Amino acid sequence: MTNNSHPVSTKDYDENRTRGIMICGINGGKSKKDEERAASGGQAEERYSSFFSDQGRSPKAANNYRFRNRLLTWFIHCWGIKLETRRGHDGAFERSFFQTNWLDTQSHDAKGISHEVLVDGADGFLKLLEQREPSVIMFFGSGLIEALNDPRIRDRVINILGKWSGKTDGCTVDRCIVDKFGRKTQIKFEMKTQKFGETYIIGLPHPQRWGLSDEYVEKLRPPDLETILKYSKPA
Repeated sequence: MTNNSHPVSTKDYDENRTRGIMICGINGGKSKKDEERAASGGQAEERYSSFFSDQGRSPKAANNYRFRNRLLTWFIHCWGIKLETRRGHDGAFERSFFQTNWLDTQSHDAKGISHEVLVDGADGFLKLLEQREPSVIMFFGSGLIEALNDPRIRDRVINILGKWSGKTDGCTVDRCIVDKFGRKTQIKFEMKTQKFGETYIIGLPHPQRWGLSDEYVEKLRPPDLETILKYSKPA
């Protein structure tokens, strides 16, 4: 499933084709199984289904993977957002979510993906933004909200979504991790918010970020998140 050559890895519904809730990471994660299939000439597993409502399906089914499952924990257990996860029981709220990535690439991690790489590779993401005009964009990954604000593409975002609210607001939490040798590592996690027109932008760490426990995710709860999500209904 592609939109202007930019992939969307969830099923299209009336509720997410316009003014939906975008879940956006840096790039697509490639599993070892996908690499093995590619090496043997096979196709990677495609995950075209609703983002949340696949519980009860087999382990091989769409959307039963680590990124989605961790976000489900964040929404329900860390932030108190009610979501229907049983297949066939999802409502308009659940169907308003759709998932994509900023870059149309796949890798095991985001190492080597700099700010310049994100800005240079923004065209496909911006075309998707223009097509769907989401009411909420939730970025998961370091640097995505900064890339959206880069002066080289900001005017294009303004033309698509509307007036820029200015620099981001947010909060930071620190965590000190001590290894078995007694060495301390200080880690900083950030949550940032802003608006373009009537679209809320929320930037959060990637769910697989090292050291990011649910305790710290609770502290990074975006303000008024439940109200933003519940009342950002598709047009």
